[in-house]
Amino acid sequence: ISAKEDKHKKEVVLISVNRTHPDYTSFRPEKHKPASAVEGSEVTSSHQARTQLDMVEIYKSTTHVNPILAAVGADPGKYFCASEASEIVFSYIEKENLVKPTNKAIIVLDAALCDALYKGSVKKGAAYPTEIHKKDLGAAFLNRMQVHHRVTRGSESTIRKGAVKPVQIMSERRQGNKKVTRVSGLESFLIDPESLASELQKKFACSTSVAELP
Repeated sequence: ISAKEDKHKKEVVLISVNRTHPDYTSFRPEKHKPASAVEGSEVTSSHQARTQLDMVEIYKSTTHVNPILAAVGADPGKYFCASEASEIVFSYIEKENLVKPTNKAIIVLDAALCDALYKGSVKKGAAYPTEIHKKDLGAAFLNRMQVHHRVTRGSESTIRKGAVKPVQIMSERRQGNKKVTRVSGLESFLIDPESLASELQKKFACSTSVAELP
């Protein structure tokens, strides 16, 4: 090979490769016997099971909706997916017979359901709603619950408060023309920053470091 040193960057730059050199022409890659198809599929499925990421938005009861859960015998300390939470409020409607007789698409709000959906959100002096359309009920009920998300990767699982925060990737310039890529928010997806830094160091042949955010 031919190389020269860049005096400004203090880096060695590859200029050319002599592909007719005996060391180059005599090189033969080492051959490995392929594993059986069955073994390969087992390893792949096992690896996928360990690395498969599953993320679900879930909801927890609040003081606003606790009376509705209590009325239908639901556990206020449990986490619910969106469909389960909607099922709770519709069970309450069925139990209390709140469907408007003249229009089956309208729900008549009793005191408990009205408080659950609107208490504290209606401006002072404004009238509380007396009815709600069926199609708006589920979203209105979920809006009064506390949102969480459950992240599962293989056998590891965790529940975090609030909506999912995306991974942030930013590029910034340092000391002249040097560029640095900063990645944050990996923990939300059960990714170990130290392991990922090591993997990226090998993949991109670059230096990596891990630091706590302020």
